[in-house]
Amino acid sequence: MFDLHNRVAVVTGASAGLGKQFALALARQGAKLAVIARRAEKLESVAGEIKKAGSECLIVPADLTDVDQIKKAVSLVIGKYGKVDILV
Repeated sequence: MFDLHNRVAVVTGASAGLGKQFALALARQGAKLAVIARRAEKLESVAGEIKKAGSECLIVPADLTDVDQIKKAVSLVIGKYGKVDILV
């Protein structure tokens, strides 16, 4: 399909449903992932699947209805990867 190596993808709502499927699809194409959702335990499960696909993954538990948590999430992603190429 396409190569996303050296690209950084941030997927919100990544603990289940479409968010999880987007994250896994991006991982299979080589993107480094930051997965964001409220439930850390579910994100850990998704991160395990992403790592099995051979991609790097940062877990960011956050409620994106809270501005302070959004700022913290952005800071964590930029601190880890230095950029964001894809936002879902």
